[in-house]
Amino acid sequence: MPENRFFLEDTFEKGLTVYLKGDELRHLRVMRREIGETIELVNGKNQLGHALLTHLDKETATLTLSKVIEGPPPERQLILAQALLKPKNLDLVIEKGTELGATAFLLFPGQKSEKKGLSPTQIKRCQHLTVSALKQCGRLDLPEIRIMPLLADWKEFPPGNRFFGDRHSEESFTPPKGNITLFVGPEKGFSSEEKTLLSHHTQGVRIHSYVLRAETAALCFLSLASFS
Repeated sequence: MPENRFFLEDTFEKGLTVYLKGDELRHLRVMRREIGETIELVNGKNQLGHALLTHLDKETATLTLSKVIEGPPPERQLILAQALLKPKNLDLVIEKGTELGATAFLLFPGQKSEKKGLSPTQIKRCQHLTVSALKQCGRLDLPEIRIMPLLADWKEFPPGNRFFGDRHSEESFTPPKGNITLFVGPEKGFSSEEKTLLSHHTQGVRIHSYVLRAETAALCFLSLASFS
């Protein structure tokens, strides 16, 4: 379990003075950290910083980086291409998907999605969830969130191994080595047109012997893939 961590987008260097504001400053105050204490900072760029809290006022916490640990980048890409879900279900997938090691989320409107787009506020919330999960779970790389068009309008598909969840498939999902992209439909599933399109670019596989809800399917898919 990592120490209680704080997020800062800056690139870290030993001796650098950095500042926490906004949500991270509020988090610092809730945790009752005091001047003279050393805290952990992450930036989502595979760096972990140890920083001394030197000044604290109403608007800013000032820290000096005393140590910087460089973490290795992910060994492979584990991408979840997720059709838009109801907000609470999408929140769950983003948060837990980050904990399970997804390196990117490609969010697109499925033909059967109830939501056809995300507002700037909703996109910001998704990004906030990745940061929160990053701090909690101990990883050092922040997954990317990309908003994509309908599948029919994709100009290219991610390189590497590609799979989509198909409960009618006779082949169970066996994760291969290398980069993996997983396609999961909305609550009502992929349309017949989407399945036809996906079958030309990806492989349909059975994720589980039971019928799974969309958010469960996404997290099950990621869990299985993370052990390849």
